[in-house]
Amino acid sequence: MRGIPYAGWVDYIEALLTHHSITAHTVFDLACGTGRVGSELLRRGYDVIGADLSEKMVRHCRERVPPLPAAVMDARELGLREGVFELVVCLYDSLNYILEPEGLEAAFVGIAHGLKPGAWLIFDMNTTFALAAGFFASTNVGSGELLEFTWKPVWDSATKICRVEMDFRWLGDGGPYDYHEVHYQHAYEIPEVTGMLARAGFVQTELYHGYSLNRPNRWSDRFFVAARKGG
Repeated sequence: MRGIPYAGWVDYIEALLTHHSITAHTVFDLACGTGRVGSELLRRGYDVIGADLSEKMVRHCRERVPPLPAAVMDARELGLREGVFELVVCLYDSLNYILEPEGLEAAFVGIAHGLKPGAWLIFDMNTTFALAAGFFASTNVGSGELLEFTWKPVWDSATKICRVEMDFRWLGDGGPYDYHEVHYQHAYEIPEVTGMLARAGFVQTELYHGYSLNRPNRWSDRFFVAARKGG
């Protein structure tokens, strides 16, 4: 993930805030990972708390500069205090990892509960086009990097789930050694997502082609959603 422009992602979030004239100070960074985005938001003056399903990732949040306060939480069972946050962000297609539609809708309900009336949720998702077309396929073997990887996606059109077999080889200190991961993502259609948001209590939903202010199109590989809670 070293090449990911985390600050650029935060720039885009702030562009969406400006576009919608949103003023937010208290922020919940859902699926915060190791805290790169949450820490950048803190550096820019927001009051941020993170949460992630991975305890190991949450431990890394305290190592950021500035450190990100974070807790271990399942997005499907948040249990947030009512009406605390002015903004929730959930980035890096994290919600695609919720494989059951009822789980995703439960996440939206939990997020809405934690937002103040009129506050916003901003998130992104990989599209069906991206997952079905094998955009996860990638390798850097032979690049000279200390961490080599090969990612091989397998698309199941019946379940709309993409399975990605990930093989890694570490060539640095203590290596070489290999390890294997399997990732699963569910492709959700935009009408499906907007319906869930409406049922969860969001009254305004704006859609964007990734990293732009344009509408998604049939070739979009990622779409962003900015959704406003009622009240």
